[in-house]
Amino acid sequence: MKKITSLKWKIGKYLLIFGAFLIGVIFLFQIILLKPMYESYKINSIRRISDNVIKVLEDADDEDDLEELIYNTQNESGTCVRVWQSTTGGPSAAMMSGNGCFLYRMKPEEADQLILNAMNSEDGTYLQTKSSFSFMDENDTRRELILTRIVGDEDSKSVIMVYSGITPVDSTISTLRAQLWIISGFIALAVILLTLALNYQIARPLSIIAENAKSLPEGKYTADEKTNRYSEAMQLNETLSEAARDISKADQAKRDLIANVSHDLRTPLTMISGYGEMMIDLPEEKTDENIRVIIDESKRLTTLVNDLLDLSKMQESRITLNPEIFDLSLLVEEQLKKYDVYTMKEGYQIESSLEKNAFIKADYSRIAQVFNNFMTNAINYCGSDRRIIVKEYIKDGVVRCEVRDFGEGIDEKNLPQIWDRYYKLDKTHVRSTSGSGIGLSIVKEILELHQAKYGAISKKGEGSTFWFEFRLEEGA
Repeated sequence: MKKITSLKWKIGKYLLIFGAFLIGVIFLFQIILLKPMYESYKINSIRRISDNVIKVLEDADDEDDLEELIYNTQNESGTCVRVWQSTTGGPSAAMMSGNGCFLYRMKPEEADQLILNAMNSEDGTYLQTKSSFSFMDENDTRRELILTRIVGDEDSKSVIMVYSGITPVDSTISTLRAQLWIISGFIALAVILLTLALNYQIARPLSIIAENAKSLPEGKYTADEKTNRYSEAMQLNETLSEAARDISKADQAKRDLIANVSHDLRTPLTMISGYGEMMIDLPEEKTDENIRVIIDESKRLTTLVNDLLDLSKMQESRITLNPEIFDLSLLVEEQLKKYDVYTMKEGYQIESSLEKNAFIKADYSRIAQVFNNFMTNAINYCGSDRRIIVKEYIKDGVVRCEVRDFGEGIDEKNLPQIWDRYYKLDKTHVRSTSGSGIGLSIVKEILELHQAKYGAISKKGEGSTFWFEFRLEEGA
C-alpha cells in the first residue's frame, strides 16, 4: 500500500518547492537575463532617441531646435547624437552640434560604411554592435551600439547616428550571485519557520482531533478547545461530536432493538413450546383451539423474522422493485378486509373514505406492506376508543392515503425519530401484540425507494396521522 505523507511534511515540501521556484526566478532574471535585458533596453532607448530627432527634423523651423534637442538628449541619457543634413543645392553635408563625443571622432571611412549599410537596408536603418575592453578592467568587455538611420527623399536627405555604450555588468552579476546565496539562506530559514508555524496552527490540531476521534466507535468524543484555531477545525470538532452522539444513540437503539426482538421472539416461541408439550403430555388437550394458538404464534414469529429480513435487504440495497400501474383505492379496500376480525371480535371502529380510479405506478406488494404497517401501528396505538380512520383523497394530480388513530399521540420532539431503524416508543404505549418497532423503518425504506413523499402528524393526547402520497397515472 502506498505510504501517505504526513500533513506537516507536505506543508514543508510545498514551501520548499515554492522557495526553490522563487530562487530560480531571481537567478533567471538577475543572473542569466540581466545582460540581454539590459542590452535590449539600450537598443530600444537609442531607437526612441532617433525617433525624437526625426520628429524635430520634420517640425523644426531652424537648426537651433535640433541642436537643443541633441544637447539635452546627450546630457540626460548619456548617449551621443550626430546629424548630417543635405540641401537641394548639392551633396555637401554640415556637421552639427559637435561636442567631442565618439561619433565626432569617428573616422570618415567608418562613418561612410555605416551610412552605406543603412542605405542598403530595407528601412534605411542599420544597428552596429561591437565589443571593446573596458578602460577600468581589461577582463571586463564593454559593448557599444551605433544606430544609423537615413530619412527624407532624394532632394532633402538626413542621416542620424545615435551612439550608446553598454556598461559592463559582469561585476554586478558577480555581486548579485553572492547576494543570491544570502537570499537563499534567508528563504530556507523562512521556509523552516513558516513550516513550523503552519504545523502548529494547522497540522497539530488535526493530529489531536484524529487522536481524540479514536474513541468514536465507543460513542465518545471530547473536543479539545485548543484545536479550534480555524473554522474548519471547529466545524470538524462539531461534526465529530455530533457523530459521537449519534453513535451513542444508535448503540442504545440497537440494544433496545435486541431486547425488543428477543422479547417478541421469546413470547411466540414460549407459546408454541408450551402448547406443544401440553398436547404431548395431555392427549385430551390436542384441541382445535390449542392448535390454532400454535399456528397463530408461528405466523406472528414468521412476520417478525420477515420484517427483519426485509429491513436488512433494503438497507443493503438488495430489494428490487417491480413497478406496475394499479388502482390504490382497490388495494386499500382489499387490505382493509383483513382487519374485519378486529371489528367483529375486539370492538375496533375502522372507518374509510376512498377515492375512485386513483391509479399510481409502484410495486403493488410493497405498497400493501406500507399500508399494513400503518394499520398495525394504528391498531397498537389507537387507545381505549379503538377508533381508526382511513382516508384517501386526490389534489393537484396527487393521491394521498392517510391512516389516523386517536390514541395518546407522539411528542413533537420524538416525531423525527419514529422512522429510525431501531426506534420504538415506550412499551406502556403499545398494545400487547406489538411488533419490534421496525415497521416504520420498513415503510421509510420502501417509500424512499419509490421516491414517494411520506410523513406523520401527531399531537400529544390527540392521536397520530401517518400518510404517503404518489402522483396519479393514467389508468391501465
